[in-house]
Amino acid sequence: MNIRIALFALLIGSTTFSHAQKFILSSVWRDSVIVIDGDAADWDQPFPYFDSKSKLQYSVVNDAKYIYVSIKTNDSKAQMKIMRAGMDVWFDVTGKKKEVATVHFPLRNESKLDINPDPNEMDQQVVEKPDIRKMKLDWSGSNKDIHTQGFKNIPAALTQADTAKYDIRVAINWDRNDAMTYELRVPLAAFYKEVLTAPDTLKPITIGIKAYAMDLPMIPSNPGADVSGPASAGSMSNTGMNNGMPNTMNNTTRPQTATPQPSMAIPKSVADMGLPLIVNMKIKLAYR
Repeated sequence: MNIRIALFALLIGSTTFSHAQKFILSSVWRDSVIVIDGDAADWDQPFPYFDSKSKLQYSVVNDAKYIYVSIKTNDSKAQMKIMRAGMDVWFDVTGKKKEVATVHFPLRNESKLDINPDPNEMDQQVVEKPDIRKMKLDWSGSNKDIHTQGFKNIPAALTQADTAKYDIRVAINWDRNDAMTYELRVPLAAFYKEVLTAPDTLKPITIGIKAYAMDLPMIPSNPGADVSGPASAGSMSNTGMNNGMPNTMNNTTRPQTATPQPSMAIPKSVADMGLPLIVNMKIKLAYR
């Protein structure tokens, strides 16, 4: 009996320890051309990492001069947050989360969910659902400017035409199965050093991904009530500190949402639209 108890305690202890570990991921050395066009065909499939909470797949590749990040998702809600509320990808080589270099793309657009009458129940209101076909159409004609912060010699605002001059590339597109792919290439010299060396791969860097929350609408207690009031409390996650990751964008691009007022409960099916998607990873760069 004592042996069984000891073995059980050892098993519990080892399980607890394994969950408490901070896993360090690995980049892959780039040995083929990666075209930044929103097409995942240039990347090894499937992507090596998946975050079940955010529904984001991701992969990191590097060579001596560039780091490449690709993010892929089939989830329509995740796509809607990225395309309408905006997304940041940031790099931190200090481990202090104070000197982060951030790419803001796509920029925040129309992040408030609409509510409309239910065609089947005219006395009820329904919150709009993600529509990938509409997202594609809106994206094709949208402003694809890039905002940056914390990089060396890269301005805070770039048009797509500026990217060649500053050697930064970013793109989004969809495949025939409506999976959305985000691709980013950033020169290491812009936030780290001119050329990677073998000792640089011994210490991991931190890469963060944050897709911002949608602003949830107020749902009135009766169909005739005004529905143009402030967003619900879920939208307040768009500003300030979140899960220890700094929101480095200024208020011009990430405007603060008005203080929410009491409203009807948001249906569970859309409540998670009011939460951001956050992935933080420690990753060792590859060297060859």
